[in-house]
This record gives sequence, C-alpha cells and structure tokens, in this order.
Amino acid sequence: MMKNLPAWLLCAWTISGAFFFFTEAGSIAWWDVAWVVLLVSISYGMLVSVGGLARARTCAGIVLGVFSVIITLTAVTGWPLGAVRFSGPAALRLGNLFPLLPPLTAFAFLTLSQRASAIAFSSVNATPLAAITAGVFLATTANALIFFSKIRLWWLWNPWGEQANPLVLVVPWVTLGFISFLLARFYPEDNALQLSRWSPAAIVLIVLNILFLAANVRVIGIH
Repeated sequence: MMKNLPAWLLCAWTISGAFFFFTEAGSIAWWDVAWVVLLVSISYGMLVSVGGLARARTCAGIVLGVFSVIITLTAVTGWPLGAVRFSGPAALRLGNLFPLLPPLTAFAFLTLSQRASAIAFSSVNATPLAAITAGVFLATTANALIFFSKIRLWWLWNPWGEQANPLVLVVPWVTLGFISFLLARFYPEDNALQLSRWSPAAIVLIVLNILFLAANVRVIGIH
C-alpha cells in the first residue's frame, strides 16, 4: 500500500481538481502551474518507488532534456511539431522565455503511461511494452491537445501553416511516437506491481482523458 501511496495521492489530486478543468484560462492564475508541478512531483515519486532514486533521476533527466530540445527546435525552426507559439497567462517559464509546462507535462504523461501499461500488460517484454506505452502516451497527448491550446491557452498551434498539407500534421505525431517509444525503453519495470489490471496510474490516465474530453466537448459545443 505504501509503495502505491504516491499514485493514489496523484489520483485524489486529479479528481479533486476536476472543477478547475472547466474554468477559463487565467481565471485562477496559479492553478495550471500548481496542477502540473504536483502532477510531475507525484509522478516522479512513483518512478522513485519503482526504480530507485538514481534510476528515477536518470529517467527524468533524459525525458525532460529530450522534450526540451524538441520544444526549442520547434520554437526556433518550426520542426518537428509545426508552427507553435507558446503563450498563456499562467505559463511557467525559464528566463521568461522557455516554457516549462509542456516538457513537465510530457514527463508526467509518459510516466503514467508506462506504469499503467506495465501493469495492464504484465506478460510482455520491454520492447512491446515500450510500444504500448508510446501508444497510450500519444492517445493522452492527442486528447489533451485541444484542452491545452484552446482552453488553457498554453500555446497556439497551427501545424498546417498556410497550406492544408496532411504530411505536416503527420510529422509531429510520428516524431512524438518514435521518441516516446525510445524513452519508454529507459523506464524500469516493476514485477511486484503487476498484480492487477487496475492501477492508480491507470485510474489517473482514465480520469484525465475523461476530463480532457468533457472540457473539449463543452468548449466545442459552445463555439
């Protein structure tokens, strides 16, 4: 139970904050930063409980470094994620320039995806597990895209630019899928947790996706 405590705290935090998913961006200026920071902190705690402090630091450093490089390349060159401009009244930035929320959120999503996948698919080895983790990560990221860009206003994303070219939309997802697959191979597996298909991490992912979907449907319905 104690080993699962960080995950259950994360689940409780996510559910208790459901109300804030439906508030307008900037109405509670500190909420986005507080939600992401605690989400990342507890996700990191889950990683420590599985692989130990040294392994968790390595995994977190690699994941955050890789996504930071992707965001920097995108902001400077427009590749690989397309035309992105980071904004938002509650954006947590480094030197008032580099946006910290996207890479932190990606780390949390990837950690949760790996934990849930490792428990739900306990019979597969590392490579198929990494592929499953990448799929869950992409699904969650896709569901969160409208929420982050249209509701919370973390960024403005126009992958097509001035031309309706499907290839420009495919490149970001192929890139994210490939990178998340490689990163998932670094994550430790915990056979002791592979006792039930219902894990705290899986519950958090399900709740998050439901909240994202509900918020998106509400906004799309209004507009």
